[in-house]
Amino acid sequence: MRIFIWLLFITAIFINWATLKNGHNWGDDFAQYIINARNIIEHKPYTSGVMLDNDVIYPPGLPLLLAPVLKVFGLSFRVLKILNIFSWFLAIILVYDLFLRFKYRRLALMVVVFLAFSSLFFTYKQNVLSDIPFFLFVCFSFYTFERWRSDDPAKQGSLFFTGFLLSMTAALWLRSAGITLFASALFYFTFVGRDKRAWSAVLLVFIINELLLYPWMGWHTGFWGSIPHEFLRNIANNFSTVFRSLWFFFCPAQTVFSDRLYDILDPVASLAAPLLYLLMVWSFIDGIRKRDLSYLECFSFFYISLLILWSGITVPPDAFSRFVFPLVPFIFIGSKRLLDVLRRYKLDLLPLARVVFLVLLLINLSNLIIIWNFNDDVFNVPENAELVSWVKHHMAPQEHFMFSKPRALALLTERTGMPPWIFPDQQRYFIQRVKVFKITYVIAVKDNDPRGLAAMLEKNDQFRLVWKNKSYDIFKFISPALMP
Repeated sequence: MRIFIWLLFITAIFINWATLKNGHNWGDDFAQYIINARNIIEHKPYTSGVMLDNDVIYPPGLPLLLAPVLKVFGLSFRVLKILNIFSWFLAIILVYDLFLRFKYRRLALMVVVFLAFSSLFFTYKQNVLSDIPFFLFVCFSFYTFERWRSDDPAKQGSLFFTGFLLSMTAALWLRSAGITLFASALFYFTFVGRDKRAWSAVLLVFIINELLLYPWMGWHTGFWGSIPHEFLRNIANNFSTVFRSLWFFFCPAQTVFSDRLYDILDPVASLAAPLLYLLMVWSFIDGIRKRDLSYLECFSFFYISLLILWSGITVPPDAFSRFVFPLVPFIFIGSKRLLDVLRRYKLDLLPLARVVFLVLLLINLSNLIIIWNFNDDVFNVPENAELVSWVKHHMAPQEHFMFSKPRALALLTERTGMPPWIFPDQQRYFIQRVKVFKITYVIAVKDNDPRGLAAMLEKNDQFRLVWKNKSYDIFKFISPALMP
C-alpha cells in the first residue's frame, strides 16, 4: 500500500512539474519579489525600482532564494516556479512523518494523497510568491519541534531544537506572519512546556532576527499604520473569510461541479465561523489548563486569529485561500480528534468523514483533469505586450507612470510607477499625487475600470491621450503649471 501511495506521490510531482507555464498573471506582489531579487544581484538598494509610494516592504527571504536562480537563468518564470513544487512536496513529506509520530498512520496516507493532488496547488503553483515556501518552513518547525520533544539523547535533541529555531527564522524571513511562530513558541514555553532555557533561546533568536531584518525593511507598518475605521468594520464583516477560504482550499471552485458544491456549503461555513472559532478558543484555553496543548495547536490558534484581523483587507475566499496553507495540518488533526471525541459519546461519524474525504478528493482530481491546460499568463496577450513595448520604448528611464499594476509593469519595463490611488481618500488628491510624484503618464484600463479613471482623465484638460489599443489608454500629464 505504501509503495502505491509513493508512486502516486511521484506521479503528482511529475504532473505539476510538466504543467508549469513560462508566464504569470498580473498579480503584482510577485513582481516586487523579483525586483528585490534583481536588486540583490545588482547590488542596488533593496526596494529600488519597486514603486514610488510603496506601502509594504516584504522580508528578503524569497528574493534571496530567487536571486541565484535569476542570475543563472534570467527571468524564466518556469524555472522560478520550481521552488513551489520543491517546497510543497517536501512539506507533504514532513506532515506525513509528523502524523506518523502522532500515531495517525491512516490519516498520514490520506493527507499525502489529498495534498499531492490538490487542484488549488495545481493552479497556485503558477505564482512566484512566498506562500508555499512559507508553508514548508512552518511544517518544518512542527516537525523539528516534535522530534526535539520525543528524542531523548541530548546531542540529537539539541540538533532538532536548532532546526526548530532555524525553521522559524526562515519562515520569518519569508513572511512577516512568521512572527506568529515565535509568539507561539514563547507562549508554549511559558504556559505549557515551562522551559526557561528554551524560552530564552527563542526570544534571543527572535531579537537577532529583528536586528538583522531591520536594515532590509526598516520599521514599516504598511497597511497597519493607517488602519481606518472602515478597516475595523471590515474585520467584523469579514469574520468568516478565513473559514470560507479553508472550505475553498478543500473544495476549490474551479469547475462547474466544484463551484456548485462550494456554493452550496459556503453559507454553512459563514454561519459556522463564529462557533468554530469559539470552539478553538475553548480548546486552546482547555489545553493550557491541562498543559497538553501542542505547539502546532498553539501556532494554529495564533495564526488563525491573525488572519481574522487580516481579513479586514476584504479579499474573496479564492484569493485569501493562499494564506490558510499553514492551517491545513491542524485542520486534519483537529478533525481526527473531534471524531474521536464524538465516538466516546456513542456518535460514530467516521464512515461519514471517509465519504466526505473521498468526495473532496474526487472533486480535486476532476478539477485537475478539467483545468489541465490552466494558464493565467497575461504577458503574451497582444494588448498587454503592446502596452509593455510602448512603455519601454517611449518612456524615458527618469519618467514615471500611474497604472493599476505598477510593480508588474516596473519589472517588465524597468520604469518605476505607482497606482492612481490605493485608499479611497487618495482619489480626492489624485492631481496632488501626480504633482508630488512627478508623474508623466497615466495608464487607464478600458474594459475593467470600476474607478472611472479613463472617463475622469478624458474630461480633464490637464491630460492628453497619447496612445491607445483595445485594452488601454495612455494619457500624458501636460500642465507644467501644476508641476513643482
